[in-house]
Amino acid sequence: MVASECVRCRMGGFDVMAKAVPQGLDEAGSGLWEAILSDLPENWELDQRESALLLAACRQLDDVARLEAVIEREGVTAVGSTGQPTVHPAVVEARQGRTTVARLLGQIELPDAEENPQTAAGLRAKRAAQIRWAAQERKKEVA
Repeated sequence: MVASECVRCRMGGFDVMAKAVPQGLDEAGSGLWEAILSDLPENWELDQRESALLLAACRQLDDVARLEAVIEREGVTAVGSTGQPTVHPAVVEARQGRTTVARLLGQIELPDAEENPQTAAGLRAKRAAQIRWAAQERKKEVA
């Protein structure tokens, strides 16, 4: 992980170190870093694994922003090896980059409205359990 400047903050009655935006992030990555950390409740912090995932997502988002600039400048098509029009390679890479950002962010346990940790997998499991429970309740009502 890139060394980042730290700032002091109060969290849960204890002094802890909260990471400022890491050096080397561009506008898109810095914006994501700030958005995620500013939306966390006061008593919530990311652990080292989650911070590394967030940093990877921010770097990937910067890469996607650069690819989108290439697409903006050069268009979505390119000339293939035999002169045929083809999808610009940056389009494919940007799509894969966006998928990677989503997967990385999905691995971070962010709090829900009640400040309970939730990952994408945890939310899917919770929804599945709610559906099963609702089906059981409907069966009881019919019987």
